[in-house]
Amino acid sequence: MTLNRLKFRKTVILRTALFSFLLMTVGLLQAQSPHITILDKKTGEPVIYANVSLESLDGGKPRYLVTNDEGIIPNIVTTKSSIAVSFVGYHVLRDTVMPGQSRIFYLEPAILNMEGVVITGQYTPERSDKSIYKIKVISKEDMAAQAAVNLQEVLSTQLNVKMTHDAALGSKMKLQGIGGENVKILVDGVPVIGRMNGDIDLSQISTSNIERIEIVEGPMSVSYGTNALAGVINLITRDVVADKTEAQLNTYAESVGQYNIDGNVGLYKGKNTVLVSGGRNFFDGYSDDDTSRYLQWKPKRQAFGEIKYKRRIGDANLRIATRYFDEYVLDKGTPQLATDTAAGYYYYKARDGHCYTTRWDNSIALTGMVGNQKYIDVMAAYSYYNRERRTTLKNLATLSEQPSASTADYDTTRFDAWTFRGTLSRFRMDTVTFNYQVGFDINLENGEGAKIDGGTAGIQDYAVFGSVKYRPWSSLTLQPGLRAAYNSKYDAPLTPSINVLYEMSDRWTVRASYGRGFRAPSLKELYLDFVDLNHKIFGSDSLKAEHSNSYQLSFAYYSQTEKVAFKIEPDFFYNAMRDKIDLLPKTVIGNNNDTTEVWVYTNADAFETYGGRLNVTYRHKGIFSLGFGAAYIGIYNVFDAEVEEDNKFYYYPEYALNATYDHRLTGVRLGVVYKYTGEVTRDRITSGGSTEKYTEAAYNMLDVTLSRNFFGERVMLSVGAKNIFDVTDLKTTGGTSGGVHTGGSSMPIAWGRSLFAALKFKL
Repeated sequence: MTLNRLKFRKTVILRTALFSFLLMTVGLLQAQSPHITILDKKTGEPVIYANVSLESLDGGKPRYLVTNDEGIIPNIVTTKSSIAVSFVGYHVLRDTVMPGQSRIFYLEPAILNMEGVVITGQYTPERSDKSIYKIKVISKEDMAAQAAVNLQEVLSTQLNVKMTHDAALGSKMKLQGIGGENVKILVDGVPVIGRMNGDIDLSQISTSNIERIEIVEGPMSVSYGTNALAGVINLITRDVVADKTEAQLNTYAESVGQYNIDGNVGLYKGKNTVLVSGGRNFFDGYSDDDTSRYLQWKPKRQAFGEIKYKRRIGDANLRIATRYFDEYVLDKGTPQLATDTAAGYYYYKARDGHCYTTRWDNSIALTGMVGNQKYIDVMAAYSYYNRERRTTLKNLATLSEQPSASTADYDTTRFDAWTFRGTLSRFRMDTVTFNYQVGFDINLENGEGAKIDGGTAGIQDYAVFGSVKYRPWSSLTLQPGLRAAYNSKYDAPLTPSINVLYEMSDRWTVRASYGRGFRAPSLKELYLDFVDLNHKIFGSDSLKAEHSNSYQLSFAYYSQTEKVAFKIEPDFFYNAMRDKIDLLPKTVIGNNNDTTEVWVYTNADAFETYGGRLNVTYRHKGIFSLGFGAAYIGIYNVFDAEVEEDNKFYYYPEYALNATYDHRLTGVRLGVVYKYTGEVTRDRITSGGSTEKYTEAAYNMLDVTLSRNFFGERVMLSVGAKNIFDVTDLKTTGGTSGGVHTGGSSMPIAWGRSLFAALKFKL
């Protein structure tokens, strides 16, 4: 039996044993009856995570519960009791309920709604305004108003987020001035793997089935461990079906040669929900100037799909999901003159690169209440990532092509990861002083490929963590936390944190936090040498682990009447990192004095970021909404402490505006998204081994969308323009190179102005 078959059999046995264990655990949970159901009076859909207070009319302390994702709580009263139901965006409902009854109550929607329910880093699902963390929620309505088709387009308009782009490897981001491996990206709590140059290509993550996106800025290392020093971005996919059967088909076309189609089907019966979704994206490739053949933005084809099953078991939900992603990128080479000596004529040929990426994620999770005081969230996941590169030689006269004879033109790199994570939380809303959460987090990653030193490599991380939520009085919440971890390659220190939530009044809220961070270098940073037609990136097994201390302070003022809602949110942050790992460009001089640009992973002597941000949101009668924000970020990045000119902060501003207007007479909705990003200073390594600064020019981005529903809400048409200011490349000054694969004085940021149309059908 071959080694691959043994590995496959071992994997199947491990998965089967794990799934069987979780299913047996599920079987121990008891069903509930009778129950109380909370529904939206307008739509009839369940109101999930609503707060319910039950208080006996004979006296005694009230009991507090939260509805599940079917809008249900158990009826636990033993005498006739009053019930009060509240949830953001709805009027408070008050009534009475008898013991043993199963009742349905309908909540009346309010006109305005500024808050949503969040789950990232929480003990239990919580309203965002009540969360101890400052969490930014991007809803599916926000994504639709922006006509965003992938995560890159969604995040590019957010403050404190700086996007850059590699035309072959895709987009990458920085959060609070920190990027790469330090931003943890999750889909339903499952880490996304497959970083090629330290970043996940955000254009590979479709928004077609995303219900909302939760962004937690600042260190989340206690709860999420490594890769969470800068923050966590958690994409929550859809898993609720209101009717017995639902189906939707979405189409999208953009003038640069982008054509997308996707759809989903949902089935609901009894305690079971099944959702199936999938799609295909196609991009022709694009260059602003006629390059004859070579395209700055590479042609690509993407296919993706997901199957999710959910079963209600008592007060808990069992979710099983599998997701698949496949991408093909064609990197057409520049034509080169060649001679056919046998035939006696000249012709043109080219070297073409073909990149194939496969990502497969599987997960099983169990979440919900166990008894009246405990909430569990247990998850196991297996992720597989494969990237294959091939090179062909194409005769542009005959259009024939043949594989390259050089072994250096081929590469296959595989990574797989097991994730096991679980939390147990004590949750009683009527307990003023004390709640707690304990958990475990296990991450096992392995890599295999010719470009990995030694052919194979692995790294394991085992951790336990816990926190206490202490409320000395109702307006103040303190949450200290601690994580203890073992890393197979680096000594992991204890990681503490402290979070404070102070509700000064019904309108004013203050949050403050401190967190220590630790991140061991990833397998790619340590061992992977990535070389293709456009890149030369080299790992370094001498890298040190990163350590950080981070501080956050934020305020929120909220006011609402029947017609107007207003919110103002100033916040501040400071991050200090030691031995931060950066991927820097380096110029190498060859034997013939020719220069080649390579990229190397390097530890910085010191790295700091600090800044402030102000967000203002205004909504009027549910017709008009306006959000304006401004941020100012400073970065201190020193690779050689002896160079005095580098020992200072470099600053850049950001401004953002997001506005929507619903014209009630025509039913047309206007959406406007604008963002300005100021000049940014970066680092590179010179041919002599020292570092130097270079700057990227400032730029403006503006998108406009018009949309309208037809036939009720069964058909929605959206049209608009993206990148109206026609931004393509950012000029760079002060260095000799501007991008990971370029050797000139600019770097690509966008493919210029484009028009788009999207048509969605609810079947």
